[in-house]
Amino acid sequence: MRRAEILTALGFIAFAIAIVVQARSVGSGWSVGQPQPGFLPFWLGLLLGICGVIVLGQALLGEKPSLHAFFDGRTGLASVLKVSVSGIGMLVLIYLVGFYTATMVYVFAYTRFVGRHTWFVAVALSLVISFGSFYAFERVLAILLPRGMYTIIPFFG
Repeated sequence: MRRAEILTALGFIAFAIAIVVQARSVGSGWSVGQPQPGFLPFWLGLLLGICGVIVLGQALLGEKPSLHAFFDGRTGLASVLKVSVSGIGMLVLIYLVGFYTATMVYVFAYTRFVGRHTWFVAVALSLVISFGSFYAFERVLAILLPRGMYTIIPFFG
């Protein structure tokens, strides 16, 4: 388990460095009263790198390595597969029906069938998150997110 923690931390640190370098190349400062395009990615990458260093320090300086296996029985593997398959399904749905409809379906399926929440909670969360993200990105920020090949909800594709 300790080796997995070290490798994961190093992977996050490498990814964070790549984000920071790329953000600096497009401009990560403040200019003419507004942030440059790389401002948010720079700070998020920096935060990710700090978290990676903390995890690496905990893994290296920890007194005892973890006694648990990476997949502690079938439940660990099943959990990882649920998350992986649902994430891949989300990507496919974005391509087919667009970001907002895919978000609605993904949040509903994940909260209802993976998280085992009630039908009311699953429907409410899927509607609030998908319509909230539509309003935030399309109306407030004027950012167009991916549209799908097929439109199920006309203005929402």
